[in-house]
Amino acid sequence: MRTIKSLALPTLVLALGLMNGGCMLIPEIKDRIVELAVGGATEVEFVSSGTLNTFNETSTLDVLSGFNLAQILNDAGVEVSNVTNIRISGVDYRVTIPDPDATREIVNGTVTTDRNGSGALPLVSNFNAGAGAAGDWQPAPLDPGGAAVTDLNAMLQSILDALKLGASPPSNLTTITYHITGQSLPGGVPTNFTWQMKVKITITGTVTVSVPT
Repeated sequence: MRTIKSLALPTLVLALGLMNGGCMLIPEIKDRIVELAVGGATEVEFVSSGTLNTFNETSTLDVLSGFNLAQILNDAGVEVSNVTNIRISGVDYRVTIPDPDATREIVNGTVTTDRNGSGALPLVSNFNAGAGAAGDWQPAPLDPGGAAVTDLNAMLQSILDALKLGASPPSNLTTITYHITGQSLPGGVPTNFTWQMKVKITITGTVTVSVPT
């Protein structure tokens, strides 16, 4: 039986190849340039604790400590010279350590970003979220003015420009202080939960692929 099967495949290939008047049809391979989108992210963590109804917290990080653009492009097979766009695509949040009070929630939250003391810009506004249970990533409402997104996009472009030159941008361009304010309810009960915010990044670039025609 194994001999019969091994003979059947060449016979089938020959039959398919001898179509079109008995001429062997050999697929032609051509290179095509296609656009590819890949994603990355940078995350920041907040620990919310205290007894007041309001909270006011900051967290500072260097984006390059968690966002390796060169590695992302290498894994996707995209040459840095072929990157066509890099931008913020959204912000997500999740509770990692829930509050002991299952009814705990963030109300009227606002998140701003400040790069190297240049001034606070609104990133997220009208942020309301439950904090009494851990969960998966959920989208946060971006501020409609878009000032922080515009600033972060400029930062991403500086990272890309430096990478094209084989260098790293100075830390004063990539260090961000996130500042969150809002209410923690219910009041009069100690707050104690941990949550994370993730800034999502989309990178698009062109790659060359070989396809039969």
